[in-house]
Amino acid sequence: MRRNPVRRLAAGAAALLLLLTSGAARADERALARVVLMPDLIPSVMIQLVPMTIELPTGELPAGRTGARASRIKIEGLVYCGGDGKGGAWAIGAAYPAAGAAEPNTARPNMLATPDCQAPLPAIAQRLAHAADAPAWVEIIKARVTWTPWMLRFAVADTADAGNNAAAAPQLSGLGQLKSFSTSNLHILPPPGEQNRFDIAIGFSDSSIVAALFPAGRTSNPMPYLKGDPVLAAEMADAPARANAVTDAQYGFINALLRLYAPSFDIPLQLQGITQRGITQRLTARNLRAEGGDNTMTLNGQLDFGNVSYSAAVHCEGDDLAIRQVTLVPPPIRCDNADPIAQLQCQGQQAAGGAFGPMLTSIYQGQRFHYSTVDRPLRFTLGDAEFAARFEALRSSSRGSTFNEDGNIMIERIDRAAASLR
Repeated sequence: MRRNPVRRLAAGAAALLLLLTSGAARADERALARVVLMPDLIPSVMIQLVPMTIELPTGELPAGRTGARASRIKIEGLVYCGGDGKGGAWAIGAAYPAAGAAEPNTARPNMLATPDCQAPLPAIAQRLAHAADAPAWVEIIKARVTWTPWMLRFAVADTADAGNNAAAAPQLSGLGQLKSFSTSNLHILPPPGEQNRFDIAIGFSDSSIVAALFPAGRTSNPMPYLKGDPVLAAEMADAPARANAVTDAQYGFINALLRLYAPSFDIPLQLQGITQRGITQRLTARNLRAEGGDNTMTLNGQLDFGNVSYSAAVHCEGDDLAIRQVTLVPPPIRCDNADPIAQLQCQGQQAAGGAFGPMLTSIYQGQRFHYSTVDRPLRFTLGDAEFAARFEALRSSSRGSTFNEDGNIMIERIDRAAASLR
């Protein structure tokens, strides 16, 4: 479907919003943005985290065990089992010998699923140990997942192993912490914001995960932003059927993104009477800034067409932020030329400029303020793996000083994406 100029003009804020971080830090400690991962999204995120190699501490074999003790394992299956009611969450992982495990780009399919969260660990181990490509042993790990500033930790709560050489499987039940990921001082913006650093806070509920974004080193207490929020709860309840995530961001944060990524950009314009000789005219949008309140949002800036620079405003209203009015104010022109022909030309230019905004309003009124980020995905690193996140916007809204977006997030491990292109 052809993109229209007004939508392209308005879309800059929403497109950059879903990058989830800002190039400018706030003076206070409020979260710059938050994203809630809903139940449909979490399994695909967990799949992208594996395979995961774990280095084990050295030591003597437990009593009754013989042979060489594994020094490394590779987790190739992982499933999220929901919050534990105490601020953490549960997960089930399938570990194999690292030496015999597949490489990251040729990993086995994730053979764990949500029903395994309720199954006995020995039964899961027996099932995977008898799979066609099973190695000498498999060990099933029940892990408690916790986050405290600024570290995400996986700790062993229980294990079960099986296989034709299960004696060689490491006994992990007393290991404690299995894996940890730092969530502070992260580079997650694409160029030109790649040098900026941010902290990510993570909270768990029964069926969802919330991540809050802060400027690095500026927040002493992120916990209030991870608790139940009526605004986000309402967004989740009203989200479109295809949405797997909801987000919100401060308007000041959105404007910082606009300054960083869209100080100016061209908008192709194809309107009858303006396009001449088959050549598409272009508008240049610059100095954009967004502001809003309850069920209202306005994007202001400059719009250059030819040698005329308009003060522009796109005003949106409603619970899905539909465009209501486009206002374009031309610069003041003095039509006091003594030449009658020149005076008529000046007056005609004034009339044309005044009609431009109403013309665009009549064409684009009612269109929704939606945009999808595919050209500039968020990139971030956890451990030794890099990921890309893209967003398909489905519904927009505004509440007080925050802009909300419901949509569909796609997360992909970059080493796999590169392999698929070979």
